[in-house]
Amino acid sequence: MAVDTPARVRPPSPATRVRALPVLTAHAVRAFTHNPPAAFFTLAFPLAFLIIVASIVGDQTTDAGVPVAQFLVPPFAVFGVAQASFTLLATDTAVLRENGVLLRQRAAPVPARTVLAARTAASVIISGAAVALLVAVGVLAYDVEVVWRKVPAMLVTLLLGIACCASLGLALAALVRTARAAQALAQGLLIPLAFISEVFIVGADLPRPLSAIGSALPLKHFALAMAETFDPAGGYGFRPGHLLVLTAWTVAGAFTAQRWFGWQPRGEARPRSEPEVAPHTRLSAPVTYPRRSPARLLPGQIRYALTGLRRDPLAVFFAVVFPALLLVLFPSVFGDARVHGLSMAQYLFAGMLAYTAAVSGYVDLPEAVVAARSSGVLQRLRGTPLPLRLYLAGRVSGALLTTLLAAAVLAAAGIGFLGVRVPPAHLPAILVTIVLGSFCFAALGLALVALLRSARTLVAITLGTLLPLCFASEIFVAGDRPLPDALTTLAGVFPLRHLLQALLAATEPDGGGAGFAGAHLAVVAAWTLAGLLIIRGRGLGERGRS
Repeated sequence: MAVDTPARVRPPSPATRVRALPVLTAHAVRAFTHNPPAAFFTLAFPLAFLIIVASIVGDQTTDAGVPVAQFLVPPFAVFGVAQASFTLLATDTAVLRENGVLLRQRAAPVPARTVLAARTAASVIISGAAVALLVAVGVLAYDVEVVWRKVPAMLVTLLLGIACCASLGLALAALVRTARAAQALAQGLLIPLAFISEVFIVGADLPRPLSAIGSALPLKHFALAMAETFDPAGGYGFRPGHLLVLTAWTVAGAFTAQRWFGWQPRGEARPRSEPEVAPHTRLSAPVTYPRRSPARLLPGQIRYALTGLRRDPLAVFFAVVFPALLLVLFPSVFGDARVHGLSMAQYLFAGMLAYTAAVSGYVDLPEAVVAARSSGVLQRLRGTPLPLRLYLAGRVSGALLTTLLAAAVLAAAGIGFLGVRVPPAHLPAILVTIVLGSFCFAALGLALVALLRSARTLVAITLGTLLPLCFASEIFVAGDRPLPDALTTLAGVFPLRHLLQALLAATEPDGGGAGFAGAHLAVVAAWTLAGLLIIRGRGLGERGRS
């Protein structure tokens, strides 16, 4: 009896590897273009920072007569490169592993290193696009000069910086177990480091511990080496000391990735075995449950919403941890700087309260609702005793509780350690303002869900409008320098600036009265009503497309 034996699989030829690399690279680049949040943080976010900060500094020059904008392009370019080569590469690699894509690709006729090389090559292309975009806008709009004799140094620094970030991104993907952990750690590490690594704050006199941390890690060296290549002063732009640090971190990241990287999905729960059903089991008659009142259904929906937030560490980080970090970091960096007559910590306390209300209601809430709509949850609610309005009430309540939690963390840090003072008589005004602000941004976020039938563009729109408005509304501010009149006028139309002004009045340490800013609260209430009218008129589209 003849037994068929499996054919021997030949190893891929060098020609196959060469042909596979550009195909896999192009696939990774296309996946990036179909990922609006990734495109926003990599391309739009640094560009928005450049435009806003350049608008604030105007036509100022350094002592050598060089426009200040000349030194804004390199740090924001470094942030775009780090987003593409570190955050995006780590997150996408972890997602592909968790979904089993990497494991299936190992069965394809390409070696494993070709797959990872393609992901890295895509990060090089995306990083180059981010740098090219920033340089082009700087040259065309802000008189940024390309120092041609330093272009070779810029290319060397850029390639080494990309290699360093990519190796550390793969190392992070190798060490974590889930894609959520990779995303949370990547963003949670990069953004705080950007503040202490001469990326978001250039030339600041940092406290010694923060300066030491920044100097030990590679992002600061990447930023300083890139800044040198844009300096019109003499030399050819090479900074051997910084490049040596980048090389050391590149080797360390590559070693970690090679040693601990795995292709098998991790951290997944074992599939539950289906219960065995006896062949002649009779099915009982359907049970009719008593109708429960909304008061008894709402707490369950609130718990459901909070459970979803606990499973999204990135949302919790940006809504709770990030504003607390800024509240602690900015006074440490800028010392005794005054902002509109208030201490830095006192002003930022109100600013971060407004920010967290906006992020929880305008970014996190609609993202969760549109995900539920895309997966059919909203449509299935029609066949349950749970009305859609109670589901939404639970989500809105979850956003409000997140804001109140962030407010408690901010109060503990500000009042306990930074000298923030809040009059006890103003506590009702603070609470009412926070609640109204949370409802306002929740209504506006749900209005966007009603207007947008595609989930892909939602996060890009919410973040793409909120973060520039944070700067125009003076949420993120480092001193008393006035904004351009056009930005101030634009910000005055939207509710974020009015929420900030209402919170500043409510937290004014020497303010009299009850602390209510009636005119600003009226604007916030008007925007809340506008959002509710849009939701009522359009509906949330329970069958929305993904």
